[in-house]
Amino acid sequence: MSRSEMVEGVDGVDGVDGVDGVGMRAPRRRRRTLFFTLSVRLAVVGCAFMLVQLLAVVWMYVRNPNELDQLLISAEAGRIAREIAPGGAGADIALSADLARPLAPDTRRAFVIHEKGGAIVARRADGDLRIEQEAPMSFLVIRTQRETWGDRFLLTGTRRVSVADRPYWITVAISGHGFKPFVPVIFDEVRFHVVLPLALLSGMLLLFNFSVVRSTLKPLDETIAAVDRIDPAQIATRIEAATPLWEVQALVGSVNRMLDRLQRSVEMLREFAGNAAHELRTPLAILMLGIGNLPDSEAKTKLTRDAQRMKRLVNQMLDMAQASAIEIAGDDRADLNALARDVSTDLLPLAVARGRSITFVDAGGATIRGHAEAIGRALRNVIENALEHTPRGTAVEVVSGPGRCCSVRDHGPGIPADQRARIFDRFYRLDRSRNGGAGLGLAIAATIMEAHGGRIEVDEAPGEGALMRLRF
Repeated sequence: MSRSEMVEGVDGVDGVDGVDGVGMRAPRRRRRTLFFTLSVRLAVVGCAFMLVQLLAVVWMYVRNPNELDQLLISAEAGRIAREIAPGGAGADIALSADLARPLAPDTRRAFVIHEKGGAIVARRADGDLRIEQEAPMSFLVIRTQRETWGDRFLLTGTRRVSVADRPYWITVAISGHGFKPFVPVIFDEVRFHVVLPLALLSGMLLLFNFSVVRSTLKPLDETIAAVDRIDPAQIATRIEAATPLWEVQALVGSVNRMLDRLQRSVEMLREFAGNAAHELRTPLAILMLGIGNLPDSEAKTKLTRDAQRMKRLVNQMLDMAQASAIEIAGDDRADLNALARDVSTDLLPLAVARGRSITFVDAGGATIRGHAEAIGRALRNVIENALEHTPRGTAVEVVSGPGRCCSVRDHGPGIPADQRARIFDRFYRLDRSRNGGAGLGLAIAATIMEAHGGRIEVDEAPGEGALMRLRF
């Protein structure tokens, strides 16, 4: 798979802006986490529990009319008490105009207010509805009575209230029919004595469940972080479960078994690379020796050139296999100054033979953790690529530093901006009219840089040419 295919494969992942087939940026999708899913389900269960409890309470009131009668009389007596304004001692009290508002359509109401001594201090009646005006026989007894005629009812009851710290007894009579007069009472009862307590209790339970879910998923988050910290260059690394939870241990075990399989595959690849080097390089050497013994001719020159290209292709394919299987030990160190200087020196005869030159500048390159031989191969491939494209009589400039960086600059035609991502694809050549290579050099360099957690940046050099930075 090429690097561009790998990039396109990432564009569809949740939480990443993708690019569709016509180049339009797809909308960003929200990442759906396990914690979010469990939290939503717990919230749905909590809401369903509240709804069931609410329906159960309403059903209980509907099936128990005596309880509704008590609630209606108490609610109306409380409303009357809130709307009256007490006068002086022994004086009548003032009634609010809101007390003339009926409870429900086709419902009448009458009430009488007694003070402690038994005197009537206020009264009101709707239409011809009358109520007994005697003081309650016992000021400590709260009573409620119901009389029914078909679908009509008459409720009477007395309640003791306090207005401005003064006691009053309110006797209420309500005449009506149907269920509508009781709806406001049920609504208030459900709101204050059912919804609020259940909402508080459900909220506490949801917070408790959220905390339990978060603490339960924390080992999974730690395991994911441990997997992300695995260095691809150290295939022998394994992770450990930080919790006795079976599910997390099963996940860790599965990841470790996968790493075991990957390690075996990498080791088989290394073994294949060594065997291929032995099986392919020896016949190629014999072939080139045989070609060298042929008499000089145009055919010999062509065969020599083809054999050289085949040898370079085999070497590059072996380098690619080895680059994909790089393992960086914890104590491996690479001096970028020494590597850049040595590679430039080794390639200088090749550059001179082609009519080019190589200049090296030490700008303070750092010593990094890495595989020195592999980094040298990556730098060699980048310099060789620059030698292919810089004109005769010009120099390839190699700079080590500053810091964790090496740069290679040529004086060729440069690399178009729309082609800079593809030059690292395997077997891709910007100019196919050239016969210099198979298009693996930069792919090998990019693979080695990725194994070290680095990248190759391609820019336009000042004046003309291409500038490549190997940034670790």
